[in-house]
Amino acid sequence: MSRKPIAFVGGSVFDGTGSPAIPNGVVVIYGSRIAAVGTPDEVIVPEGAEVIDAWGKTVIPGLIDSHTHFILMGVRTLTTLDLSKTKSLAQVLEQVKDRAPSIPEDAWLEGHGWDESGWPERRYPTKWDLDQVAPDTPVILSPYYGHLLSVNSVALELANVSKDTPNPPGGEVVKDPETGEPTGILRDEAMGLISSVKPQMSLKVSLQGLRKACEIALSWGVTSIHEVDADALQFRTYQAARKEGSLRVRAYVMPTARFTEELIDGLGASGIKTGFGDEWLRIGSAKIFIDGSMGARTAVLSKPYDDDPSTKGIFTISPDELMKRVAKAHGYGLQVAIHAIGDGGIEEALNAFEAAAEAAPRDHRHRIEHCEILTEDQILRIKRLGVVPSMQPNFAGEWGGPDGMYEQRLGPERLKLNNQYRRFLDEGITVAFGSDCGYCPPWPMNPLYGIGAAVNHPIEASSITLEEAIRCYTLDAAYASFEEGMKGSLEPGKLADVAVLSEDLFSIDPDAIKDVTVDLTMIGGKIEYRI
Repeated sequence: MSRKPIAFVGGSVFDGTGSPAIPNGVVVIYGSRIAAVGTPDEVIVPEGAEVIDAWGKTVIPGLIDSHTHFILMGVRTLTTLDLSKTKSLAQVLEQVKDRAPSIPEDAWLEGHGWDESGWPERRYPTKWDLDQVAPDTPVILSPYYGHLLSVNSVALELANVSKDTPNPPGGEVVKDPETGEPTGILRDEAMGLISSVKPQMSLKVSLQGLRKACEIALSWGVTSIHEVDADALQFRTYQAARKEGSLRVRAYVMPTARFTEELIDGLGASGIKTGFGDEWLRIGSAKIFIDGSMGARTAVLSKPYDDDPSTKGIFTISPDELMKRVAKAHGYGLQVAIHAIGDGGIEEALNAFEAAAEAAPRDHRHRIEHCEILTEDQILRIKRLGVVPSMQPNFAGEWGGPDGMYEQRLGPERLKLNNQYRRFLDEGITVAFGSDCGYCPPWPMNPLYGIGAAVNHPIEASSITLEEAIRCYTLDAAYASFEEGMKGSLEPGKLADVAVLSEDLFSIDPDAIKDVTVDLTMIGGKIEYRI
């Protein structure tokens, strides 16, 4: 039996295309599709329709988070110590001390989300810090920007990490300059030394995390996500959730660099390309890392870090290896997403994309994930090559202001190069927005925080309009996954993925956008969340 029509009436309607909002708009849904959008004079509410009063609210397309660690977000919500609210190293150590006695004998104490750039100490926790509060339990902590671990002596011993342990390619075991002892700080590929001995997650826990992540996403009006670092377990998790009916958001699943080589060859041999799947679950792009993060000082810059002139960052793989992987994936018809944050890493990503595209031209939509610090010439190359920057505006909101993490790492001159949304859009470049949730507990997902940060960019010349920011989180995010023909905007014939916000975005101060909540989330014409 078919569902009766649904009509949203009375709210400000942002259709996601970047067009001005329709005041007192009407959106009509038939089944799983959008039937009509317009003013009351243009659209008649069908007789017998369920009418949803959106007066004083905002109606937008279902939001698409184009860069998530989705399952990880759910699992961490359920199992991991949240360090995102800590204001000092001392508070981190206090939380570790309180939790350590409750950790089972065969388990590890994990924590995530600190931001040392706002602490009075402005340094990472070391093994000596952690040993004071948890001498017997393996402890593994990570900052919200990832790419770095702080562990205690027990964890180092279990991983056989000592003063004689060499740096693995693309990583660093940080050692005391005087004694040569490992400090307990591990960067990028060196983190694998710990993950190789840490107890692995089960499919049961991974499924629990995915179910929790779906609840969180729906509460923020998110109807589609791009899972950017899926390993073999996560692929099995999405398949199991799809089979049991617990996958409640649409997923574009991007295999991680940790087994990208094998997957590229396997997909190439089978003929499966990016986009294989259905409206709920699709194969995404091959994800490859070229550098690390600004917070860990492993993002590759063209010039040294302002607060550590001894380094320009760390290449996680060589530029030559990157070129080979991109060429192979491109040749098989796969989209490629390269994690590149610094202008040095971005340059190598563009070199690899350009070589692949010249060898086999096509609509590739290759992506640069984060794409945070870059030059004017690189912006123009991105336009020419048709590359999609996949960016996280919450980063600019948190770190882009005076004395924030960007300025600490880059200095005041290079600070201006961060997250240049205005320049991208002025050049007609498609920009997809996401949250990096899973690595960012201060923003569990919250696209409204990101939209507000883009509109209120700390560097005024890089700010964009509300309509543009919503488009980056909807239609342009759909474009980044080759799905703009089916979703991402409120247009007749598209999937009825809709979110209703608690406030009329026209009537509030731009600074208050981040505080707006979601009243209702619909996917495929079915209401999945409602306050």
